[in-house]
Amino acid sequence: GDIASMLKTGDLGGKCADLNALYVGLARAVGLPARDVYGIRIAPSRFGYKSLGAASDIVSKAQHCRAEVFLSGFGWVPVDPADVRKVALEEPPGQLALDDPKVAAARKTLFGAWEMNWLAYNFAHDVELPGSTGPKVGFLMYPQAEVNGERLDALDPDSFKYVIKAKEISA
Repeated sequence: GDIASMLKTGDLGGKCADLNALYVGLARAVGLPARDVYGIRIAPSRFGYKSLGAASDIVSKAQHCRAEVFLSGFGWVPVDPADVRKVALEEPPGQLALDDPKVAAARKTLFGAWEMNWLAYNFAHDVELPGSTGPKVGFLMYPQAEVNGERLDALDPDSFKYVIKAKEISA
């Protein structure tokens, strides 16, 4: 997310990468080490939030960014303001107030813990893809591909098709 633009315009909305980038930027501005963590939801929400879990074993559209802040004495602590917002916007009946019990429960849970239905990929920025002729990728959360030296738009399902499946296995 372009946090300078978000702060300048007052438009503090967006997707998880925007909202969590804003959190990371603000934490860093007050001297707290913070980072984005990119990954994918791989299972249903154990808290019952339909919007925060995988609905099936096909998780091709379940990518999600979270954030972590480093606190002395605790280490890296998970925070997810984007998912709190997602609960407010998407949990039935929708457009829940910030003081709604569902939203309050999500805020309490997702500031200091993850619900463990998500798999982290990385926390890299400005990724140079091996063998790529294109520019660096700002962050790596979606599959990337090039055809004849042209990078496909990973967010355009009509031009770039892929399937990601998740399956629980027992040890």
